[in-house]
Amino acid sequence: MSREFRKYIQRKSAWKLKRELLFQLLTTRCRREHLPEYGYFQPRDIERILVQAEANTKQLMPFFIDIDHLGNYRNEYLGLIDLAIYRALLSEHIEKDYAISLVADSLWLAALHLQSSPLLAMGKVFMRLSSKTPTDHLEKVLNWVMKTRVGPPGYRVNVHRENDVFHLDYSSCLVHDFYKQFGEEELQFFRRTWCTSDFATAEMLVDGGKCERAHTLSDGDGVCDMRWFVKSRNLSDSA
Repeated sequence: MSREFRKYIQRKSAWKLKRELLFQLLTTRCRREHLPEYGYFQPRDIERILVQAEANTKQLMPFFIDIDHLGNYRNEYLGLIDLAIYRALLSEHIEKDYAISLVADSLWLAALHLQSSPLLAMGKVFMRLSSKTPTDHLEKVLNWVMKTRVGPPGYRVNVHRENDVFHLDYSSCLVHDFYKQFGEEELQFFRRTWCTSDFATAEMLVDGGKCERAHTLSDGDGVCDMRWFVKSRNLSDSA
């Protein structure tokens, strides 16, 4: 199987996933945020949005940064689809903040879908059982994530560990490189969807996982200085 054909398969499967998740999400949402008197999204509305999103995808492809690493390729393509969907929502006169919120929620659904993958679930169990501590478990998961979707090539990251905190300093991010070809609106959209998803993702990767960050490339900073660690649970946390 040629690499180009495998990229084609990645694009088709990414769109299939996004289509399913958008139907799952929008059928439960009002056309206008918190205003049910305007009705909920109907299947015909969602189909119209998807048709426009697919047209937007074709218009965005000349800006797509082609890369041979299939995991990184898929990750960037998912980012392109999200921008295409965002623009399709705006064309339906969806208010901008609500459109951003809808795409952000679809990203979380995608994360939940990935989490439910039998292969990934088996891998997580193996990593957990082979780890002496939750921090060791987190280290294995972070290494896997960097190897499969957010590491070189396409990303430049300096990694080191200080005690039980993992420092991931990204000076280049493939999805950010795609988005920064556009304007401030697109960068804001990227920041409020993809960048903010890291915090919830940390909790999903490992029980007690946390992510903190003082600087972000999408804010114009020179680095995304991520700090990943496991927060110990105590009674005050659940109070």
